[in-house]
Amino acid sequence: MRTDFRIPTRAALGAALITAMLLLAVGGCNIDKTLGTSAIPLTPARNLAGTWKTFAPVTFYYTSDFCSDTKETVAAADWTVTWIITTVSGNENKVNIQMTYAPSNYRRLTSSCGNLNSGYVPWVTLQFFTGTVSSSSLTINDLNNDMNYSGAFTSTSLDGTWVHWECIIYCTGEFTLANQLKLIKQ
Repeated sequence: MRTDFRIPTRAALGAALITAMLLLAVGGCNIDKTLGTSAIPLTPARNLAGTWKTFAPVTFYYTSDFCSDTKETVAAADWTVTWIITTVSGNENKVNIQMTYAPSNYRRLTSSCGNLNSGYVPWVTLQFFTGTVSSSSLTINDLNNDMNYSGAFTSTSLDGTWVHWECIIYCTGEFTLANQLKLIKQ
């Protein structure tokens, strides 16, 4: 029988707790990969097929690392966005999205670029994505364009967050504030 059991010190308990929290924070993000499983999407609550448009222009912030070694917000513009969503035959949890947008009210923001070119490279105004629908949420993870969208929907509105950041010669992209890309079903 073992009799040399020691009660851990507060410092040892604190270190163990911090280690456990770090493991959860780092590994918890990729739990599907860690466990070798994948999340199964829930049946969509509603059919998203149709045309969706912004009710009012949405501010998109332009980012670049053109003038510095770090990503910074260099400009903004107001986008009027239209999504035409179609279902994917044979998979109720997938949708195809054709996106068009029209930017207006472009404005430079204070950045390391000063009066130089901001380095932001605009996207072509016609884009195609595949989204995943689960219950009342829609996500797009387009690895080819480093574009992500995460949102929730009802039968008439779709609200989400847009993040695009891709690197070719240097990095550029755009983002919205949380849940600010608001689309209304037409």
